[in-house]
Amino acid sequence: MNTAMLKKEINPVTLIVGLLFFAVSGAVFYLYRIDFAPLLLSIVLVVYAKFIKKNEAFPSLIDLYLLAAIAIVVSLLTVTMFKVSAYGIPAIGLVILVTLLFDNLELSFFFSVFVSLLGASIDEGNFYVGVSLLAGSLVAALLSFRVRRRAQVIKAGVLAACAQFIVTFILERGDNFLAFSNSDVSLLKICLLNGALSSGLVLGFLWVFESFFKVVTTVSLLELSDFSHPLVKRLILEAPGTYQHSLVVASLSEAAAEAIGANAALARVGAYYHDIGKLVKPNYFIENQNAYRDVHKDLKPSMSKLIIINHVKEGVELAQAHHLNPRICDFIIQHHGRSLVYYFYKRAKELEPDAEHEEEYRYPGPKPQTKETAIVSLADTIEALSRLLEDPSPSRIEEMVREVVRKKFMEGELDESNLTLKELEKITRSFIHVLNALFHTRINYPKDEDRNHKSAENKENKQ
Repeated sequence: MNTAMLKKEINPVTLIVGLLFFAVSGAVFYLYRIDFAPLLLSIVLVVYAKFIKKNEAFPSLIDLYLLAAIAIVVSLLTVTMFKVSAYGIPAIGLVILVTLLFDNLELSFFFSVFVSLLGASIDEGNFYVGVSLLAGSLVAALLSFRVRRRAQVIKAGVLAACAQFIVTFILERGDNFLAFSNSDVSLLKICLLNGALSSGLVLGFLWVFESFFKVVTTVSLLELSDFSHPLVKRLILEAPGTYQHSLVVASLSEAAAEAIGANAALARVGAYYHDIGKLVKPNYFIENQNAYRDVHKDLKPSMSKLIIINHVKEGVELAQAHHLNPRICDFIIQHHGRSLVYYFYKRAKELEPDAEHEEEYRYPGPKPQTKETAIVSLADTIEALSRLLEDPSPSRIEEMVREVVRKKFMEGELDESNLTLKELEKITRSFIHVLNALFHTRINYPKDEDRNHKSAENKENKQ
């Protein structure tokens, strides 16, 4: 992490919120006589993840403070107000929430350790409670990572609760596994109720946390991928060329994201919506134009440029009107970055060779800020150029893909996306593989001469 990024991360607001969080948390820990170890551990984990390992996929410091505050409040309320055993602290639900929101297993593991140590500290340093909560929360994190159905979240909660109970039973019973008392039955009920109820509450209030933290979960992405969404239905009816283009971009993006371990569902859904701004003036975009009519022919390059560039702003307005998640809006805003509207820029240069047009004919940006938006940006350009290939042979497809990736890289369009050269090579290979599958060579089957001859004879007889 360079100095500029460090300064950007630790701004005055973040510093004030951080000091306030630790001051209030310290006071709460002191009043309730809780060991300060969880707070110290949280500082160590944050410093390690964000400033030593430099994990850019971690949420902001303010989001981390909020998550820790939620864990502290919920854990204290469970034990002090609701008088539930410390084994009933909803570590499973809290970890499932973090896993769904931020799609980062490393963060989920760190959070599991923090909540488990917090639970043990609240129960006066009970080692068994800490290990029990840790076992359940780790299983919950693994089972809820990138789930595709709501039922899988409940299943993760219940199975994690079973794991928590088994670990607790083993720890408390030692060698005597045959004895099963009423207290064990009560503990089993607490664990199962905790797992099922907390995971159910997470699902019920997931949209609230998505809005609050400005993220989108895989569960919500699957709902957005439904082709019955009003914007997708409009694309199908009003801009069928753009719709087909978006489907191919989605296929390219999903495969590329999977190749580098990025969020494939986010890339796919972002690709579905990245060009919805073309719904405002669909006929002004080549994929929706009739072959015999060029609507830009009688327009000045400056007017054509304005129409083309405005599809980004109009797309954002449509997305906001339909309450799309801000993470989906990022694909609309960033998929062209600061690239040049080259065709109309060249026309403007032909009309006015001495004028400076370059900045005027660039998209406003910003450049892609994440790996997923960068992938969609690359896929968008590659899909458009692939339709211009007269002979889409494997060698020409590879040459075209590598040229697009090289040009985007050299122009600095990928500088803010955190993509590495190794990842770019994997993305390139993925694009080539998918395009070769789309443009596969068909076998020229031999014609049935007898059938053709008989058809010709029948036609002559009728005449």
